[in-house]
Amino acid sequence: MSPWKRRHRLPLAVVGLAALVAPALTVPQAVAGTPAKAGATRPWDAYNLSPKTRTIRPVAIYNSNGSVTDPSAVLTGEQTRISGKGSYVTLDFGKEVGGLTTLHFAGSDGAQRVGLAFNESSDYVPDVVSDSSTGGPRSNDGILYADVNGKTTYTTPAKYLRGGFRYLTILLDSAGSVDLDGVSVYFTSAPTMEHPADYANYFYSSDSLLNRIWYAGAYTMQLNTIDPKTGRVWEAPAELWDNTGDVGVGDTILVDGGKRDRTVWPGDLGIEIPSAYAAFNDTVSARNALTTIYQHQKDTGELPYSGPMMNKYGSDTYHLWTLSASYDYYRYTGDSSWLASVWGNFKRGVDYSLAKVDANGLLSITGTGDSVRILTKGENFTANALLWRVLTTGSELATAQGDTALAASYASKAAALRTAINANFWDDSVGAYKYYPNQTIHPQDGNSLAVWYGLADADQAQRISAQLTGNWNDVGSTAPENKGNPGVFSGSIEVNAHFAAGGQAADQAGIDLIRREWGYMLTNPHGTQSTFWESYRAGETCLFCSRYTSLAHGWATGPTPALSFYVLGVAPDTPGGRTFHFIPHPADLTFTKGRVTTEYGPVDASWRIQNGAYHADLTAPKGTTGRAGVPTLGKKVQVFVNGHLAWNGTKGTAYGAHSDGEYVYLEGLTAHHYTIKTKPLGAK
Repeated sequence: MSPWKRRHRLPLAVVGLAALVAPALTVPQAVAGTPAKAGATRPWDAYNLSPKTRTIRPVAIYNSNGSVTDPSAVLTGEQTRISGKGSYVTLDFGKEVGGLTTLHFAGSDGAQRVGLAFNESSDYVPDVVSDSSTGGPRSNDGILYADVNGKTTYTTPAKYLRGGFRYLTILLDSAGSVDLDGVSVYFTSAPTMEHPADYANYFYSSDSLLNRIWYAGAYTMQLNTIDPKTGRVWEAPAELWDNTGDVGVGDTILVDGGKRDRTVWPGDLGIEIPSAYAAFNDTVSARNALTTIYQHQKDTGELPYSGPMMNKYGSDTYHLWTLSASYDYYRYTGDSSWLASVWGNFKRGVDYSLAKVDANGLLSITGTGDSVRILTKGENFTANALLWRVLTTGSELATAQGDTALAASYASKAAALRTAINANFWDDSVGAYKYYPNQTIHPQDGNSLAVWYGLADADQAQRISAQLTGNWNDVGSTAPENKGNPGVFSGSIEVNAHFAAGGQAADQAGIDLIRREWGYMLTNPHGTQSTFWESYRAGETCLFCSRYTSLAHGWATGPTPALSFYVLGVAPDTPGGRTFHFIPHPADLTFTKGRVTTEYGPVDASWRIQNGAYHADLTAPKGTTGRAGVPTLGKKVQVFVNGHLAWNGTKGTAYGAHSDGEYVYLEGLTAHHYTIKTKPLGAK
């Protein structure tokens, strides 16, 4: 079943946003993502955080210490003098940035030594050391030093590229003085984009916060798209850091963090691939990430837990994420040549997992590595949900490869697995699946996957959506399987699950969760106010609890594809987008406008609701056929397409119109511009 297929749900209790209080931002308007001025033709551009050029300069002084004369002068190319050992100035770029740093000094009092310290969060700025990007026993990466003697330009060597930071501290480590008159960062993320702010797609709605979140997710994803020759060297060097690691093929690749790990992790790809496609129509980075993982498959069929240079193995779930993400890539591209090139690897990978199916008909894991914890061996629900998805989508891939016998075999195994899953994991008294058959934990990640990927039937999905909202707190969703900590990766999955469940209440739950959790991350003054985090804590004395936590992490970008594919409502149905759908999930929004680009060209769509009536515009590219779902908004309606009646309130008169009560569906929308309107006739 397609993850985009609409289901119908009964009402659930919707938790509001009363707990979210946005602190005042101290960043410029363009960074904060405020709406454009009236009359602008592209108001969504005001939310775009990506730099228009690859040279980025600081926008403010965060603080200074010791003898610093005219700290803000450097922001305009004038001289800021730093005098005396231990004096420093901290520059604020106003958002997360990443790349190679250049300092220009107009002069110095003889030979001096200057230190550079990089931080994502303002929490760690006062310590005047760099965040930890290397792992291992060190709690921080220390200070990078440069020699200054007179008029000097210093650019960080390639190995000291810093992939993610907002704050840069310039420290004098000698007794004299230096005159600093220029600071910039050469932005190295998204290396194949000629203009980083020139997105293939966009999203714009009646909710400014959701617009900001879509673009912050896109920017986070951009910072997680790197040149594969700028990954993290592993094992970590004895001091400082080294980002000259070769972590994959091609010239652009998806990795799991800007600051770190700068390495391909297959679990992250489950969110990153949809995000990169939804924002940039970037599928090349996904292909390179997947190819890299397949190139490191063992003879046994086992796929890596992480790619080079870490080269970890021992995760049954991450093994399955690679196989699952392969379908996502194929669905967005229809890249049959790539599929053929990895088809043998894919089949060996499936066989590796099937060999672990036990007498109960369930996958019993032995590789216990996972996203944020070590799993217990045995019949883990999340792993079984992933295996079901791999078999179901693998059947489609086998058909694409012309192997009808294997397609039938995978489909049969998927059906048997689904029966075993429901018999052993489903807890009808709670309305959710259990983590292990003999446990009472109902996992956020597994239950969300079951709905998003279509394992749960219509009634189960409805109940799961309702059950998941019971795990929310003031700052987001929580993961019972991870000691009740806020779920970010699993939260990204949950957001998509609510929309996949369908129905007004579940749609509203998806919107409310985005506002609550991602609004919290975006507006929190301890974060970057521009990117989304790997993890965080709630109700503790620390928010991140470690300098090692990444504050620009691709697996946290789930709202970006959810807003495009569900709220706007545009997504491909068949590989490459030859067929697509336009089925909005309005919730409490009054309008949305956006674009999703297919292999055949862009699908441009917009919808608005006014006085109880729905008005939409759709432009489909040549070579495609679309399907539109027209929300009835709880009323009996007539539907008009380009001014002609297509649904008279009871039956269709054009475009194969039919209704399930919640939507009127229009079929066969070939390349053309369509204006779709409803005329309410009264209550149903």
